[in-house]
Amino acid sequence: METPGRRRRLRWWPRSLYWRLALGFLAITTIGVAAADVYAARALAEGLRNRLDQQLASIRQDRLDELESSSDLEPAGATAVVLLTDAIGRVVQRESGAMVERAVIRLSGADLDRMATTGRAGAVGPAPMRAVVEKLPDGGYLVVAESTADDAATVHNLVVIEAVSGVPLIAGVVLGALYFSRRTISPLKEITATARRFAAEGAPSQRVSAPVSTAEVEALADAFNAMLGRVDEEFNRRRKAEEQLRDFVGAASHELRTPLTAIGGYAQLVRFGALDDPARLDDAMRRVQNETRRMSVLVDELLLLARLDQGRPLECRPVDLAELCADAVADTRVTAPDRPVTLVVEPGPHVVTGDPDRLRQVVTNLLANVVAHTAHDVPAEVRVGREGDEQIVDVIDGGPGIPEELRERVFERFFRAGGGPARPALRDDHPAPGSGLGLSIVAAIAAAHSGSVRVEASESGAWFRVRLPALTGA
Repeated sequence: METPGRRRRLRWWPRSLYWRLALGFLAITTIGVAAADVYAARALAEGLRNRLDQQLASIRQDRLDELESSSDLEPAGATAVVLLTDAIGRVVQRESGAMVERAVIRLSGADLDRMATTGRAGAVGPAPMRAVVEKLPDGGYLVVAESTADDAATVHNLVVIEAVSGVPLIAGVVLGALYFSRRTISPLKEITATARRFAAEGAPSQRVSAPVSTAEVEALADAFNAMLGRVDEEFNRRRKAEEQLRDFVGAASHELRTPLTAIGGYAQLVRFGALDDPARLDDAMRRVQNETRRMSVLVDELLLLARLDQGRPLECRPVDLAELCADAVADTRVTAPDRPVTLVVEPGPHVVTGDPDRLRQVVTNLLANVVAHTAHDVPAEVRVGREGDEQIVDVIDGGPGIPEELRERVFERFFRAGGGPARPALRDDHPAPGSGLGLSIVAAIAAAHSGSVRVEASESGAWFRVRLPALTGA
């Protein structure tokens, strides 16, 4: 958890990703350039010091060779000083180059002894000099020193050059960082703008169309567009579901109102004594009974659709489609004796897993659809076959067929090709048309069994094809 003190310490740090990237580039570049400059300066100083130490060692060896042959010292170089001292550091003889004639070197006896013991070159003062010391056999010391002013000037010039060139380099890197940061951030700004438009307008059909600059931004844009796509699909699905629910409630209310109106009308006739004739009263009661039965069937169908929509589990056991279709065809021949109905079963087993009562209702409803919408002498055919891992049930009639523009809508609830609601039967030999739920029940039952039903293209008549997963190993 972030503490108030930590928030105060980080308040100076910008919240904008753009400026954070720019400041990050600036900090990294500055540290990198400064580290490189320091390293270069130190490396140059170390190299010059090593070279100077080699020169001092060479001069010392030359002077030792001279002292072995004679007691006089040769003149030193322009920047070198050669001294002969006694045991306590007093200068006995000095040879100085032209550029260091006035250079002062102060070394005590202890300093001379220490430097002679180590044999390594070291800085001496007060002048900017570096010297090596060699102890002589007579107890004195040979001191060879050389000025480090030129080397220091060289290092100083390098530092100046690095400083002068480093500032434009850092400025160029920062400008480049700002440019590329802006290009990198621009798709994120487009995503943010799209999200704000979506939040303000509620239009999930919008998509991010900013140019993609990096793989990460591309992945973010794709994920954001995919999310908007899912939201768009869910929005459309919910809107469609709400529209279907409104249509469903309106149609169900209309369907129930029709028999209820008829029942209420006959009840008022009885109440006001308009049906004093026993024959008329018996006919009215028969009509009330028919309307009650039709309303009961409608309610049962609605309850069945509600159960199927809720995904309630159905009975699950092996079902022989050939036997089931044979029973449905036999029932149709009894209820419609004038209609020629044939059954064609391809060789082989036709077993699926499911609820036998509901699967039988599928075939029964399809045959009832043929009976309700075609003439009494129009032939019908039921075929049972198999395609791959699916069992096929075809119900085909020789009627006028279904127009192509209505083939996808026939499975909608309360949909009728005529477009109007069901009307009550006026006479017993003219039954009322169906409620418009038969084919929607067929589609719901097929979907509950992981299958499907659709209207196939046919040159004549209507062709319904039901596909169900075949039972493996049947």
